[in-house]
Amino acid sequence: MKMMKTLLAAAVVAASVPAMAATYQAGDIMVKAGAITVQPTNDATDIGASFVEISNNTQLGITGTYMFHSKWGVEVLAATPFEHNINLSSDLPVAALGATVPKGTNVASTKHLPPTVSMQFYPLGDQESSVQPYVGLGINYTTFFSEEGVANPTLKDSWGLAYSAGVNVHFSDNWMANVAVWKMDIDTKIEKSPVAEVVGQNVTIDPTVFLVGVGYKF
Repeated sequence: MKMMKTLLAAAVVAASVPAMAATYQAGDIMVKAGAITVQPTNDATDIGASFVEISNNTQLGITGTYMFHSKWGVEVLAATPFEHNINLSSDLPVAALGATVPKGTNVASTKHLPPTVSMQFYPLGDQESSVQPYVGLGINYTTFFSEEGVANPTLKDSWGLAYSAGVNVHFSDNWMANVAVWKMDIDTKIEKSPVAEVVGQNVTIDPTVFLVGVGYKF
């Protein structure tokens, strides 16, 4: 957490430094790091007998981009493991308990890693500009682990599309501040659980992901 606060503060300071024009070319490598937040869809997810909501989480995010053209690059997104609480947003009747678990109960938690590879387009990459916006389209793979809680679910890994947009604001030819957002298609299934009512149910996460940080172009 201390490192993320430091990176976020560095990004704020960087944004206050006078901008300087920069261009990109084939062979450039950009590495960026900052605070990254996964915000699952606000819609409650239907798990058959009830609905659940999944909490937000912030971690350290790192991206690496290789430019194979002045306007085109390939980005890899990685992060330290995210951890989410899964809470009931409606009552859940549980036959094994002979009772109803009330709304708001924390029934499980899980950690996950969502590495993402994207093709990026920089419309101003071949021009001298202090502001370099970009858009991207890629593939996300999410693996779940360390599931815990009353429901103790085993969650199926997920593959899906990822859409992204961002902007690099250069304050030297090499150093930059970065803000980026992704929309990821992450859907999983509860493969195992001692709570029979939820086994086989789909869980939609589909998060919006935000990163604010600093970067360096080699």
